Amino acid sequence: MEIDYLTRDGKGKEFVKKVKIKEFPTVDHAFVCQSCGRRCDHGVPIKACTSSKFTDWQYVGDYMCTDCTRLMSLYFYSYSVEGGEIHLFNLREIYENIMRSHTVPFKFIVSKTGKKHLFYRAPENMTDDQFAIQFETETVYTNRERMRRLFDFCECMQTLGVSKLAMSECKLPMNIMKESFGFQAYLFLRNELTHSREIQIPLHCGQKRDITEEDAKCCIISVLTM
Repeated sequence: MEIDYLTRDGKGKEFVKKVKIKEFPTVDHAFVCQSCGRRCDHGVPIKACTSSKFTDWQYVGDYMCTDCTRLMSLYFYSYSVEGGEIHLFNLREIYENIMRSHTVPFKFIVSKTGKKHLFYRAPENMTDDQFAIQFETETVYTNRERMRRLFDFCECMQTLGVSKLAMSECKLPMNIMKESFGFQAYLFLRNELTHSREIQIPLHCGQKRDITEEDAKCCIISVLTM
């Protein structure tokens, strides 16, 4: 089994990579898959699809269903599982995949390090209005309105030259603070960093918008007046 993944080469040219999904031999055994809750009459012994370095035993049982074992190949990627279908997306595609409609039930996984299995930590979303995003080992509950507002803020700030690192440290440069919206933007950012984890998602994968600085300022003002 292979899944298409849009990525870039060393020169920045986009191409489609074929990601191979490893298939594991199954055995007859009645069990409930701890990762997805499915009742199965055959599956894969967990030690057959994990390495000696695996430590997340509290999230899995002795056996895993075949659908979940396929996700063991995807620790490097961000993806969603919707109605049993896997969708891979790169960093630049995360926002549009959050904002589109999803087939329920679904899981949405955003990997920061590309080093951890995350699917068995992710809640299964039964609604497409309010949903959970598994952001590395943290589960973040959100909705499209919140995501749109936070991505608008972070991405337009990047257009104005503010780095994601600076925002994550609640540091806005003097040229922003001198704007009519500067202090209000600072308070907004401080409040989100203090009281919400949702803003960590656009601070990880938000992209500088290809718009004018005036349009970026107007968008930020709109966010602050919501």
